[in-house]
Amino acid sequence: MQRQHDRRGETPLILVVEDDAGTRDSLMELLAARYRVLGASDGQSGVELARERHPDLILLDRFLESGEDGLAVLESLQHDRATESVPVIFLTGDSDEATLERCLELGAVDFVHKPASARELMARINRALRQSEQQQRLQAMAQTDALTGLANFRALSMRLEEEFKRSSRYDYPMSVVVIDLDHLKAINDGMGHDVGNRAILALANLLRTNLREVDFAARFGGDEFVALLPHQTAAEAAVLAERIRAGLRTVKVTRSDGRPAPFGLSVSVGIADHSPAQPRACTDELLRAADAALYEAKREGRDRVVVYGASDLASPKAAQRH
Repeated sequence: MQRQHDRRGETPLILVVEDDAGTRDSLMELLAARYRVLGASDGQSGVELARERHPDLILLDRFLESGEDGLAVLESLQHDRATESVPVIFLTGDSDEATLERCLELGAVDFVHKPASARELMARINRALRQSEQQQRLQAMAQTDALTGLANFRALSMRLEEEFKRSSRYDYPMSVVVIDLDHLKAINDGMGHDVGNRAILALANLLRTNLREVDFAARFGGDEFVALLPHQTAAEAAVLAERIRAGLRTVKVTRSDGRPAPFGLSVSVGIADHSPAQPRACTDELLRAADAALYEAKREGRDRVVVYGASDLASPKAAQRH
């Protein structure tokens, strides 16, 4: 799971969930020398703070006030998309091996016996933070297109399902924009793949700079990109697509020797939306509709934007990826 925002370079934020005020204050004072620190006195407020502030690690008391079980708090954290990847270290006075084994089985990364020495606590926190950072880095690599730095097909598939469910649940529109770089094969054959890669990068950079923070873009294939636009109808998405199409016409690509390549760049774009006015049964149907619009843009001569439903297009069930 990808973290909600990028905090590279910032001091890690640690959330301490501990019901004993004296213990909590002592821990926060100790940790403040190296980290940013938040405190919560019960599980519910701890979960709410974690959702709101996205800490890098949580220190969680095994048993909280009023019989509240730290394991139940851990389960709440792990069932929430915003907090499921945050590492949790249990603070426990219980030395029972079965209990400690249960903590690790449910997803805690470590546990510290109370009272813990400052040296041991810091060592365990540092180790957990290093492991978490490494896991996030590997996960990001697995979901990133190596050439463009955009998301790859795997990440797109997961994000599309999430956005589709959210759009359906909260009854707002979302659009899928499929962008195909025209004549990439001819560029590769005539000028070489190095120039073709520069053309791909030019489109990726233009797409990245034109998207809102809530939007999502991925490289779908060799010459194809997909953008997901929450809260945008197809007509609204077409405004963005036309801006990208027109902007790319002004971009110049250079050859390996630095000379300008003797061609301009253009894209064909297909757009479809999932909205209260035009609901789709599933993400596959939505993609097929956008593909049908893209096919029509190519059939009409490329270098244009087509919205599904705005003209007499083939049924999305019959449209095929190309």
